[in-house]
Formats: sequence, C-alpha cells, structure tokens
Amino acid sequence: MPLAMTDEQRRSFDEDGFIILENFLTPAETARLSDAADEVVSRIQQEKGLPPETHFQIRNALSQHDAFLNLIDHPRMLPLVVDAIGWNIQIRTTHLDYRPPYPQDLAAGAVGTGQGADSQAGYRNIAWHPDLASREIFQAPSLDGRLPFMEIKVFYPLFDMSESGCGNLWLSPGSYLRPPSDLQTMNRQVPDDQVLELKLQAGSAVLWRTATWHCVGPNQSQKTRKIMHVGYHYRWLRPTDYMQQDPELLAHCSPIRQQLLGALPSGGDPMGSDPDIAPLSQYWQAKNNDVPLRAWAESQTKNEAN
Repeated sequence: MPLAMTDEQRRSFDEDGFIILENFLTPAETARLSDAADEVVSRIQQEKGLPPETHFQIRNALSQHDAFLNLIDHPRMLPLVVDAIGWNIQIRTTHLDYRPPYPQDLAAGAVGTGQGADSQAGYRNIAWHPDLASREIFQAPSLDGRLPFMEIKVFYPLFDMSESGCGNLWLSPGSYLRPPSDLQTMNRQVPDDQVLELKLQAGSAVLWRTATWHCVGPNQSQKTRKIMHVGYHYRWLRPTDYMQQDPELLAHCSPIRQQLLGALPSGGDPMGSDPDIAPLSQYWQAKNNDVPLRAWAESQTKNEAN
C-alpha cells in the first residue's frame, strides 16, 4: 500500500520518470530556504574573498544550515520518497546550486549542448545527460545497456522560474528507459518533441529518477538561480558528499535522520556483531533498529489500513 503516491503520480513516475508537485512548500518554508541559501553563499564569499557575482555549487549543503537539513525528512516529501525508492535508503547528496544572472555581455550557448561562451566562462550551461552514467561508474556493458535504478532526487526551486531562460531544468520524459548509448549516438542532441522545459513557481518540487536525461539551460533573467537538490539512494551504495557525517551533527538527529545521514542509529559496529570472524556489513543486512525508516513506513501503512 502506498504511503502518499497517487495512482496518477505513480504512472507519471513510471512512464515519464518524474512527478511535478506545484507549490509543494509553504511560502514560509520557501522564504526560509531562500534566505538560508543567501546566508550560506554570503558567508562563503566573505570567507574566501569572492565577488558577489560568483556562482556556487555547494555540496553536502545539509551541513551548512538547518533549513537544508530539515528537507531530508520533510514530512510531506518523505512518504513520497519511500513510495518511490523504498525505506532502505540514505542521502547521496544535498546540493545547493546558486547562480547569479549572466553578465549582460555574456552570450548563451544553445540549450543542452554544454557549449558556448557561458560554459567557457564557467556558468555550466549543462549538456544533456543522465546522472551516475560516467565512464567511471556505469557505462560498462549491462544486460540491456540501461542504467540500473540507483537513486532519485528532489528538485526544489527557491526562486520563480515560471518563465523560460531562468536556468530552467529540462527533462526528456521516459528517457530513463533508454540506454545512455542512445544519447551518445544522438551526439547529445535531443529532438524538441522529446523534451520538456520546467517552468515552476518558487516552492514547487520535482521528484525524479536521475537516470532521466536532463540538462540545465542558461540563466538570462535578472534573477539569481537558487535550487536545492536532495538525492536519495540505497544504503549499500557509497554517498558522494561525505564518507561520514560530523558526529556532532549526528548526535542531534533523530534515528530516522541518522539513517538518512549514513549512520547506524544503534551505534553498533558497521561490520556486524562478530567483525573479526564473520564480518557482515550492516548496510547490506541491517538489524531493524538500524533502519528506523522501515518501522516508520510500516506504521504509516498500518495507520492507512485502519
């Protein structure tokens, strides 16, 4: 029994690879997150002596501000996340993407090509791609050439991107079902009738399979592009943002949040009860009290049934 996902949302997730949730966050939540983004970026600019027009990508952003940390188990999003990928999960990445408007004299490259003066200047006009498909990870041959289902992300725009040309996220519906080799054969040029430019209000959300082909268009608006990404994957995979989170941060977290941050809430040995003779990774075969999200999900299902 699903916790929150409707039949229509499941169809969209399975057929298109994503679910669009208009106006998902409250205005107060959106404002707090937007202010947090400004605060974190301003602090880093001051610490590093960077000019205000510097564009930022901040990884492990959850460690930078409580507003970002609170997103990982957001009470309205977490049920959808569990419906999408299950309960044996952790955070792979929390990624703040902060891009001030282009300088007026900077020409934008074509959407989805990753080429142009903007890309050369470091503004990351990102070409069409699926995540986790680099040569070092999963471009080796597989049974059908497709990427395995490894992760989902939630995309939170913290600014109004309801118009084109704001650094919008573009998606190719259904493309996660295709092998990455198709995109290479196409020279990363996806036909117009196979793409969708997301035009969303601040506070919306997109829950999506990151194997879906996507790109980021240029920001030719007068707005700062502020996007928060929260990525979830299976606990037996290694995260990209951290090896272990700060123990002080973990100490103030609930058991579910500790699980999502890659820790064992029980505090047990990660190699099991007999690590010298019979080591067994608790990220592969965990005790129930080290996967509190499971008990939470099961309790939610029982409550729905009653």
